[in-house]
Amino acid sequence: MLLLARTIHFNAAHRLFRPDRSEEWNRTTYGAAANPAGYGHNYALDLAVAGEPDPENGMVVNLLDLDRILKEEVDRPLDHRNLNEEIPEFRGTVPTAENLARWIWDRVDARLRRDGWPCRIAALTLTVTPTFRVQLLAP
Repeated sequence: MLLLARTIHFNAAHRLFRPDRSEEWNRTTYGAAANPAGYGHNYALDLAVAGEPDPENGMVVNLLDLDRILKEEVDRPLDHRNLNEEIPEFRGTVPTAENLARWIWDRVDARLRRDGWPCRIAALTLTVTPTFRVQLLAP
C-alpha cells in the first residue's frame, strides 16, 4: 500500500454562528468567530490517497486527474467564497473546520469512486492557521 499526497491552498470567509441560539451563547461558544461580519482564512489542504500502483502505468492515481478533482471539488467551489452564504450545505450547518474537512472528504471521496480510481482517501489535513489544523483519517 502506498500513500500519495497533494497540497492545495484556498481562501474562504465564514461566520461561526447558530441562529437557533442566543447571541450570548454564540459569543461564548465561538468567540470572535461569531462576529456578524465574519472573517476569513488562508486554508491549506493536504490530502493523501492510499492504494496499490496500477501495474500498467505504475500510478496509485494520475496526479493530473487528482489535481483536476481537487480543483473542481474543492478549489472552485470554496476559493474566495463566503461559506455560510455560497455553499448550500453550510446554510444550515456551522462551517467549523471539522465540518469543512468532512465536507471536503465526502466530495473528493465520491469523485474518486465515481471516476473509477481504485485508491481511497487515507488522510486529510485542513490547516486553518499556523497553530490550528483538523485531521481526518480513514477508518
